[in-house]
Amino acid sequence: MESDRDKNLVDESATVIPVWQEEAIVQKIKRETGTVAIHKSVEKRSEVVDLPLSAEEVEIERVPVNRMVEAPVPIRYEGDTMIISLLEEVLVVEKRLLLREEVHVKKIHKEVHEPQEVQLRREQVEIERNASLSGDLAQDTTKS
Repeated sequence: MESDRDKNLVDESATVIPVWQEEAIVQKIKRETGTVAIHKSVEKRSEVVDLPLSAEEVEIERVPVNRMVEAPVPIRYEGDTMIISLLEEVLVVEKRLLLREEVHVKKIHKEVHEPQEVQLRREQVEIERNASLSGDLAQDTTKS
């Protein structure tokens, strides 16, 4: 605590100078400085695709046999050829089977090239910057 004597000394000998203090108040204000327009377009191009295509054809050959057999002949294979026996009953003093004909079915593998045209697309973007304060129009073209 201050004593009365100290108070008197301060009052008589001291000159009071007011001290000012300034304070800064910072605020953010949004201000439009320009605009941006984005234009997107799609570009098409054609390319030829040439890949081998597989195809299968069947070749049929009829082979006359005209041979008597004891029992039906099942379907059989010789390599890539499937053989189907055609039977006919014929009247003889007794009934017998006549192997009249065979049908030979063979698979033939072929590789065929048929070029096809396909459409491919690519997108592009064009950006226009408009600086509204200065009145300048800047154009930035970006391709992706």
